[in-house]
Amino acid sequence: MYSCSKSEERKKALVCPMCHYVNGAFVSENDASIGVLDLGLLRGYGVFDYVQVYEGRPFHLMDHLLRLKWSCEQIELPLPMTLDEMSDLVKALIEKNEIFNAGIRLVITGGKVSKDLLLPGENSNLMILCHPYVPQPDWYYSRGLRTVTTNMLRLLPSVKTLSYMPAIFAMKKAKERDFDDALYLNSKQEILEGTTCNVFFFKEGTWITSDSDELIKGITRSILIELIKMDYPIQYRSLHLSEIESCEEAFLCSSVKDAVPLIQIDDYKVGSGIPGPHTARLQEAYRKYIKDYLYQLS
Repeated sequence: MYSCSKSEERKKALVCPMCHYVNGAFVSENDASIGVLDLGLLRGYGVFDYVQVYEGRPFHLMDHLLRLKWSCEQIELPLPMTLDEMSDLVKALIEKNEIFNAGIRLVITGGKVSKDLLLPGENSNLMILCHPYVPQPDWYYSRGLRTVTTNMLRLLPSVKTLSYMPAIFAMKKAKERDFDDALYLNSKQEILEGTTCNVFFFKEGTWITSDSDELIKGITRSILIELIKMDYPIQYRSLHLSEIESCEEAFLCSSVKDAVPLIQIDDYKVGSGIPGPHTARLQEAYRKYIKDYLYQLS
């Protein structure tokens, strides 16, 4: 799918000078800044979304912008411009950076705080950041990932807010134990999602994924659900922690990971503890979907 090898992509990520968009101007990374009194910094009041760019083309851009708009509505944060205007800015930023594969992060904050140092002022801030593409290591897919669990949940868990302290704490816990990621549990000890990804389980010929309001429903998740429906039954429910050992396979998914095998949760192996054939089948289907989507854009 990509014109460069993974080593070449990683090398570009280290040396490529980037241009970003901040409040009406395209600026270099060294010049990109917001005020120290911004509510995103002082109070964590803001939202974001992330768009993957393949072959110079943003993947499902409008779906991500619609989710960004929805996130703003949930925290009563005004959009600084229309979705079409943001779409044009994203495409212009890709052209300015002359980058083939990348990640675009759209961030909207409450802007400069009012005199009480709590409530927002008049205008929200918009930043559109461009990150070079850094492929996931090959072992993600050949070996699979191992996760710990955490009961620490996020505020407004269905909204992509800037507040990611629970994810940071959970990932620190995972790394201390030499694990790769962490999964959120609710009060019923049901598995909801990963720190930056959704999760699917395969059990008795059926794929299972949570449809709870306690998680972010990813764009990649939505695509994979439609692909699953073509060949498998699917259940929308949160898997209880006690069911792990009865599952045959599992995978995590996100824009930057696509579908990555999940082989262990805490001390419990998933299935045989190695990536399974049903996950591999969905990986292949998803990557074909990306190629077909890009072809339709060309």
